[in-house]
Amino acid sequence: MKLVAIITPKETVTRTELIDTQLARAGWSKQRKMLLEEVLLQIATPDQSYGKNQFSDYVLLGSDGKPLAVVEAKRTSRDELAGKRQAADYAEAIKAKTGINPFIFLTNGKEIQFWDRDRYPPRKIAGFYTRDDLERLKHQKQYALPVNEVTINADIAGRDYQNEAIRRVTEGVDAAKRKFLLVMATGTGKTRSTIALVDTLLRAKRVQKVLFLADRRELVRQAMSEFKTHLPNESLSRIEGGATSGARIQFATYPSMMQVYHRLSVGCYDLIVADESHRSIYQRYKAIFDHFDAIQLGLTATPTDYIDHNTFELFDCGDGLPSYYYSYEQAVADKNLVNYRVLDAQTNFQLQGIQGDALPEPLKQMARDQGVELDELNFDGSDIEKGVINQGTNDAIVREFMDKSRKDTRGLPHKTIIFAVSHAHAKRLYESFNRLYPELQRQGMAEIIDSHMERADATLDDFKYKTMPRVAISVDMLDTGVDVPAIQNLVFAKPIFSRVKFWQMIGRGTRLYIDKATGEVKQDFLIIDHWKNFAYFKLNPDGELDHPSEPLPVRLLRLRLEKWNLLHAQQFDTQSVVEELQAMLAALPRQSINVRPHWDELDQLLAQWPQPNHTTIEHLSKTIAPLMRLAPLCGLDELQFRVWCERLTVAWLKTDAAEQLKVKQRIQEAIASLADNIPEVRKVQEQRVWVATTGFWEHLDLARLTNLQTTFAPLMRYRTVTPKNTVEINLPDSISQRSWIIYGPSGEGAFAESYREQVEAWIKRLADELPALAKLKSGENLSDDELDSIAATLNQADLFVTEETLRKAFENQTAALPEFLRHILCEDARLPDREQRINQAFETFIAQHGYLRANQLNYLRAVKAAVLRHGRITRAAFDEPPLSRVGRIEALFPPQDIEELIDFANQWVDDAA
Repeated sequence: MKLVAIITPKETVTRTELIDTQLARAGWSKQRKMLLEEVLLQIATPDQSYGKNQFSDYVLLGSDGKPLAVVEAKRTSRDELAGKRQAADYAEAIKAKTGINPFIFLTNGKEIQFWDRDRYPPRKIAGFYTRDDLERLKHQKQYALPVNEVTINADIAGRDYQNEAIRRVTEGVDAAKRKFLLVMATGTGKTRSTIALVDTLLRAKRVQKVLFLADRRELVRQAMSEFKTHLPNESLSRIEGGATSGARIQFATYPSMMQVYHRLSVGCYDLIVADESHRSIYQRYKAIFDHFDAIQLGLTATPTDYIDHNTFELFDCGDGLPSYYYSYEQAVADKNLVNYRVLDAQTNFQLQGIQGDALPEPLKQMARDQGVELDELNFDGSDIEKGVINQGTNDAIVREFMDKSRKDTRGLPHKTIIFAVSHAHAKRLYESFNRLYPELQRQGMAEIIDSHMERADATLDDFKYKTMPRVAISVDMLDTGVDVPAIQNLVFAKPIFSRVKFWQMIGRGTRLYIDKATGEVKQDFLIIDHWKNFAYFKLNPDGELDHPSEPLPVRLLRLRLEKWNLLHAQQFDTQSVVEELQAMLAALPRQSINVRPHWDELDQLLAQWPQPNHTTIEHLSKTIAPLMRLAPLCGLDELQFRVWCERLTVAWLKTDAAEQLKVKQRIQEAIASLADNIPEVRKVQEQRVWVATTGFWEHLDLARLTNLQTTFAPLMRYRTVTPKNTVEINLPDSISQRSWIIYGPSGEGAFAESYREQVEAWIKRLADELPALAKLKSGENLSDDELDSIAATLNQADLFVTEETLRKAFENQTAALPEFLRHILCEDARLPDREQRINQAFETFIAQHGYLRANQLNYLRAVKAAVLRHGRITRAAFDEPPLSRVGRIEALFPPQDIEELIDFANQWVDDAA
């Protein structure tokens, strides 16, 4: 007797109204014989309840008419995973009959799970694959090689850390992982590592279609050019203006892809590379990653401490650890990037401001001659280029740059970026160059490169590849992603409040470079900082905002959780704050894919709020609070005001007077900025006046704090911004502050540059008098007694030279006295040949052993470091720190490879010594 599957009316509706439509959208047509419905299958080991003959809801057919996939449908009220075993039985039946192991789709009409049984567990996807997608996947399954058996092309990425980064990903791919995040400092070859990775995956037939995303057209253009150079035989195309392509490797900006992604199938790509994966991707472009079912690789140069936690979640780095991390500090230590030196240079007016009545009489007269009243001039230094424009300050910045910048043999500045406040500021700096150095400007030395300028891309190419321009004055356009290794000067002519942007800007100068004309090696680069940005980030590591990576609704909920806990601990009534918390949770969009998994918990919280304890608060703060970014709450100004009010309440409960004072000023400024002509604002005029008095703040209590927020928060949408009148003036200005070093026992000091020049001149004179220095200059090693003798000679009047003062003067905190002496006396001491040869030898060794795993590569890097530090490697050294901390060599290498490694390292030490 045949058993016929019984389909309930609800299942029929689900299939007709939802699943059939979704299949059709992916191109599956019954009329074109692309799919079959209700296919009778014979199960080899049938369940007694269902019998041997069963029916698959849908079987999707390939272009050859053979099964590609089965679709198991459930009604919308059931979990789509409920049919997992059933679908597996159907797939086994097809495999037994045809030899084909079909893919599986599990769906209830709302959710779809895709199951590639040989390679992955089921995973949620945004829609059905097309026939072309499935046939491409079938081809990969049939012909793909284990990725770790495919060697990495050392001509594309041959450095040891690049190989380790690639192997971290390829090993993850073989282990069924689908999301990866590489954090590599700017200049260490993220793009080249990515190209080598893509090449490896293509040759392994593990991927066939790749999408590379970046946030600006220039970065897309730059990446596409590099791919074309290293993979000349691959088809490349750029998605722009809504047009798509069939090329194997495609490139797009995030905004361009947002225009077209919904027209592309969910399985269109096998690999998506997201360049500069930081907070904006999660906030604005997450829909792209939710739509496509592809292996995802995020790339960023942002140090891990500053990466938004949502970015870690997007790439499945829940523990806050990326798939691979190669820091700027490590890259500098490995001599793969150069370090920077900073010259703090603030002008008189930047330090002291401009006050008309305090100006010397000649400057007062200059102001009058320019039609500016003296009582108009009352500005702090931070108002320069904001509230007041003084062309003399820009002239001083340009003169300081021309005086202090790194220059070539012609006396012209090396390639430089000047980061300006605005386009208008860039224009004024450009005018200063024209006015002060017209002979150089006739050659085109300084140009403005920003989005306001026509053909800015062409000017940028000139800056990259031609002798002129030498100086790019830019606003935002060159802050990130621009690769010009020749840059040796950066000028921070604007304040920076974002740590991420701060490090991206520094990254413009970190790349290695050798001048082809002179053979000069770039040892480091100079940053002239006119706004004390380095001091700002040292003193205020969290930046200008309270929590720049924390959305205001999330911050508000967490503050209210903290307030709830404090109120409970101090035996206040908590009913009102519980109602506030429940109201916020009730505003969450229930249909959001992020909120759905928390329905039961949210219902329980709304029905009965728990008692506060550490575990509960930590759970709500880490699990529920992040959902608040999805809630359609009030406007930005109101949210910010409520956050300030909650901060004030928490500070009051903690009796934190300093925090209260800080927030009080912000609250008063916000209330004072309300528009006076709005009826709702006029109604609370009496309360506005009261808040401005000291009496309001001297007798704060919980009721007053609550009333403050209730009364004024809804009115924040009526805040006004009072435009400041910009005063333009042209007074002569000059640099009056540079880095200062204290070096003597009685407090003697000097500018770092001046002290350094004096020390170098003195040591070069002493080299003719002291035999030990002459010996060191000739390249011989010194004994401890000789070094002690030199140290004693140097540490006396007038310069009191010590290892510590040299570290300050040369801004190098790790070098020892002999290294400083060789630096001063020996031309080639900063790039010792021995280290270069050892680095090259290890890279060659790795290239010859292309099968090495990531952990083996990491261990080899430690061995290289040990050779560089200590020289000879013995068998016992593997069982002692530092090598023993990296891993057990016996667990990483077979015995013959261990012996080969020892012979290689020691043979090289003998050759290099």
